Amino acid sequence: MQVEINVQLLTQGICMLKGSIKKFMLITIYLLNTQNSVIAEEMIIGEETISNINFVFEAAPKDSVFTDGPITHLAEKNTDIHIEALISWSQNSNIPGQIPGSHLPYLDVQAKVINEKTDEVLVVNLVPHINLSDGYHYARNIQLPGNTDDVFTVHFSIEPDERLLSYHYDWKEAYGMPIINTTEFKYKNLNFLEISKKSRR
Repeated sequence: MQVEINVQLLTQGICMLKGSIKKFMLITIYLLNTQNSVIAEEMIIGEETISNINFVFEAAPKDSVFTDGPITHLAEKNTDIHIEALISWSQNSNIPGQIPGSHLPYLDVQAKVINEKTDEVLVVNLVPHINLSDGYHYARNIQLPGNTDDVFTVHFSIEPDERLLSYHYDWKEAYGMPIINTTEFKYKNLNFLEISKKSRR
């Protein structure tokens, strides 16, 4: 409640300004307020750091996802959870030309979801997404292989996308190739029942 009052008072003060500064600040307040309203509660599956790269794996509430490309997305009504991988340069990285904390593109990210009770398996490629809460990330709508109250293991595999990413001489000499070697993380005893019940709207 206090945050809402502060936002309202701040907006009223900004409205007293004039010109481009007023417009810029009002847009900023709108985006911040909109972002706060669309942030959905997410379940952290795991967080890792290797060298200069941070990994955050999440299960988020189902959502409607759109694309102009050939990849198809499971309809929200047929989805149990939205599984995500946020992969970024670490905040303390000091790599020329790279912004600490920024998204790491051109990766192939795969999630293997295993039902620990029935051994049913779902394998899905997490593809580039963008939204107002996480920015750029890798994700996919999925239907769990079993009941939402079952217990699951999720095995994430990350490797460089060798089809698209090319390297300049300076990068190759300073950091080598590829940017990231094939990396795997496995998390057990995961229950997605509560997150599957949540909604973004």
